[in-house]
Amino acid sequence: MLLEHKVVLITGAASGIGEATARLCIEEGAAVWLADLNEEKGVVLARALGDKAAFTQCDVTDEQQVASLVDEVVERYHRLDCAVNNAGISGSPDAIENISLENWQQVMNVNLTSVFLCLKHELKQMQRQGSGAIVNISSESGLIGEPNMAGYCATKHGVLGLSKTAALENVKNGIRVNAVLPGSVRTPMLDQFLDLGPDVEKMILESVPCGRFGQPEEIAQNVVWLCSDRASYVSGSAMSVDYANVCR
Repeated sequence: MLLEHKVVLITGAASGIGEATARLCIEEGAAVWLADLNEEKGVVLARALGDKAAFTQCDVTDEQQVASLVDEVVERYHRLDCAVNNAGISGSPDAIENISLENWQQVMNVNLTSVFLCLKHELKQMQRQGSGAIVNISSESGLIGEPNMAGYCATKHGVLGLSKTAALENVKNGIRVNAVLPGSVRTPMLDQFLDLGPDVEKMILESVPCGRFGQPEEIAQNVVWLCSDRASYVSGSAMSVDYANVCR
């Protein structure tokens, strides 16, 4: 098993890519600590995953809550082997000139500041133990621009920059940091747009070269590999998982 005896912390774990990653981590032998703002879904998932899963409700934009989350994991397991920083939102789509400062700051806080805070406290623990692997979930939007998605694109570019910087800073600390850049994946975030009507789904699918949406499990496979020792020489990478979408 790829993650046997590993302790993995996953944020945004109650649904979508986070949930799929949690399920696969359990299958691959890990003990998994789930964190999410949605307490109801998080508790249900942790119970479904069994004794090797635990859940903490956490607002990852709050530094004290993030610090306490990492401390809670370490108090129980005495280490943190892997972390998957996955929490994120799309924000309200609109042209730059129409975006409110409130909306902009919310997207920045959830998508970028949260990754900074998680990295800060995860790295401190991993530096103490001299090892670790972190995967930050960016997006194909971290490589390109998308009309009406300025906040989302800006934050996902930022996650990529944070990941590369953290990787370089921790080369001598035994810690690997990578980013995964999913394409159009069938998650609750995407469903918010698809619910607007069949024309929206048709429009999005027409922009995807392979003609279908990715599944959360397809992203999770890559996340788990990057967390595993099989990726021992991989750090600072930006792994696109979008079926050639950014190659257009």
